[in-house]
Amino acid sequence: MMTRPLPDVPVVDAHVHFFSPDFIAAYAALGKAQFPPDDAIGGLLRLMGWDMDFTDPVALATRWIREMDERQISRMMLVTSWLWDEESTARAVQTYPDRLSGYAMINPTQDIAETRIRRAVNELGLKGVTLFPAMHGFHVDAPEVYPVHEAIAQAKIPTFVHFGLLKIGIRDKLGLVSKFDLRLSNPLDLLPVAKDFPDTTFIIPHFGCGYFHEMLMVAAQCPNVCVDTSSSNSWIDLMPYSLTLKEVYKKTLAVLGPDRILFGSDSTAFPKGWRQEVFEAQAAILQDLGVSKEDLENIFGGNAIRIFKLAG
Repeated sequence: MMTRPLPDVPVVDAHVHFFSPDFIAAYAALGKAQFPPDDAIGGLLRLMGWDMDFTDPVALATRWIREMDERQISRMMLVTSWLWDEESTARAVQTYPDRLSGYAMINPTQDIAETRIRRAVNELGLKGVTLFPAMHGFHVDAPEVYPVHEAIAQAKIPTFVHFGLLKIGIRDKLGLVSKFDLRLSNPLDLLPVAKDFPDTTFIIPHFGCGYFHEMLMVAAQCPNVCVDTSSSNSWIDLMPYSLTLKEVYKKTLAVLGPDRILFGSDSTAFPKGWRQEVFEAQAAILQDLGVSKEDLENIFGGNAIRIFKLAG
């Protein structure tokens, strides 16, 4: 078992991508022109530097469980990473319900979006929904998206909404054109929605991913808006002024408080596995800021347990 900082603080990682076999196969098909006809999946894995010694979602889940045990992680929230792949995520969480929970990815522009939300929660047992406005081409506050917000509110689950910069490494490696419209990606769009649905918790990942100021303004007015801390937060390098992750944390704590911050690693694939360096950097920052043991426990797990109604 590997050692990690804060060994007595239970960790719930609220942001881990589940790159299922179907996800891999889908991208292998998109990039098939550059791979051997009889080994597109192998070609993709070699391109990405990934390994895949599993053939179904349960085997992948088992590998994540081994990784969690090795890294002392109590629970992970799995982000469905391909639009129609919530079945894969569900199979993983149904196999390990005490260790894994999951989000369904929903595109509100699809006519069956509300039906898929109800099925994801009531039949598949998933705990949240993810929305990607820039990817799927909608404003989160558009009238035609409100039926989706209604369905989420009725299901009593949190909504994870990706705002800001959106880069998908596998697409970039494959040379695929990603027509993500960042004009749809401003957290200010969430303000009227969060006020109209005060009982729904909205989670903005990566501290707003470049829209840090806007995220803070929305969160200052809407107590049901939270952030996750996932990834290395390299968006900081794009800011037009000097900013450090420590300053991001300090300001976020001042505006949102420790009860609306969820730790996430943005881990993806093996052999890299869990991104312990993300945890170590953020743990060091929070300790340097003098955050109490109770608040550390909430940020690194307690808030996710409360918000997603998980077993402690």
